[in-house]
Amino acid sequence: MKIKKSYFFILFLVLGITQMVGCSDSDTSSGKIYDPSKPIELATFYPDSGKYLEKVILTGSNFGTKPDSIRVYFNSKKAAVVGSTGEKMYVLAPRLPGDTCIISVAIGKDSLSYTNIFRYSKSVTVSTIAGNGSSSTIVTGSLSGTSLQPYYVCCDKDDNVFAVSRNGGTSGSYGILRIDEENDEMVMLDKGVTGNVPCAAPTTGIITIPTETTIGSFISLDPMEFWAPRIRELKWPDGYNIPANGYKHCFVVNPADGFIYTRYYYGDIIKINPKTYEVTPLMKTQQGDSYGLTFNPLHPNLLYISFWSNAGDNANSICTVDVTDAVNTFKRISSTNISGGHRDGEMSKAQFSQPAQIFCDADGNIYVADYGNHCIRRITSDNMVETVLGVPGRAGWKDGTKEEALFYYPRGIGINSTGAVYVADYGNMRIRKLTIN
Repeated sequence: MKIKKSYFFILFLVLGITQMVGCSDSDTSSGKIYDPSKPIELATFYPDSGKYLEKVILTGSNFGTKPDSIRVYFNSKKAAVVGSTGEKMYVLAPRLPGDTCIISVAIGKDSLSYTNIFRYSKSVTVSTIAGNGSSSTIVTGSLSGTSLQPYYVCCDKDDNVFAVSRNGGTSGSYGILRIDEENDEMVMLDKGVTGNVPCAAPTTGIITIPTETTIGSFISLDPMEFWAPRIRELKWPDGYNIPANGYKHCFVVNPADGFIYTRYYYGDIIKINPKTYEVTPLMKTQQGDSYGLTFNPLHPNLLYISFWSNAGDNANSICTVDVTDAVNTFKRISSTNISGGHRDGEMSKAQFSQPAQIFCDADGNIYVADYGNHCIRRITSDNMVETVLGVPGRAGWKDGTKEEALFYYPRGIGINSTGAVYVADYGNMRIRKLTIN
């Protein structure tokens, strides 16, 4: 039965594509041009299930022959329209639209939805791209022969991966590294430095990394200078009671205003002018560590913060604050359980155990390196929490599918332009890559 379905679909697809490719924007034959005085009509689509970039044929009438004038959505995700004959459309399923999808078509002022459901199937796999399980000293070069003790990661706009390596007992494992998968190499950018969570500016590609050398110290790496490390110092406003030490564990750039944001162990949340390094204090929270900050493109200026187990009432939580009104908007959005645990489901009931670095993708999904649970978690755009990879409470090292993969104290998370997720798997001394379709 599967062979017969595949055969007919391939025949149908080939005939459909042939017609679509043969149709130009000026084709006026057979009444195929979109007629705004008539409604569009939907008939059916095939197949009724698939994965990312699945080839789907939509049938109906009055589609027109101009793909640029047709909008097709799988739930709220826009699909690529490859071609149209007026009665058939060839589209590609978008990335992660949801498990069950309503397919809608909009042309001109008309918008209709198919009655049938498209079922989307996700595939998640993890592979090791750098590190051999040894951390006594950093070894650069070809990725298969590298070693490091990865704490944190980030990706820039050109899909370079930057890693902060450090180990409390081995001085040779400290450094800032750049990983270039395409050219199969890992290079040292700054040896011996004790860095914290880095961030990449979305437009300039400048990497900034907080350090604890002084209260206001950080490092910047500019791609226009081949990422040569530059030591910077924050400029505090007169009279501000600055933190006692340089315990700032994470930087993040707000796409809405271009400023860099950080939070100190002592609770100070500040924003930093990326050109002058001047500080604007926003508010103070309870004392405690936070190793993750991210902004969500679906909610501009809303800063998400992950809190460690020593953060008092905010321990083992995810919190948010609107940076345009910080004093009045800070709140805990995950479970009130401060002792830590593992629970998926609604965000208000979800539990985490020492959540470390967090990062939001372009679709509004926030990935969490759930350190204490040895898992990678995801907060979806509709505020549901799910375990993407790893077995809660079980440490190990294994690549493979969702059913196979294991982590050991994952601490860092970064996402590139294609949606691939990079993990600083601290306990396994490896950089891992999650491919999610």
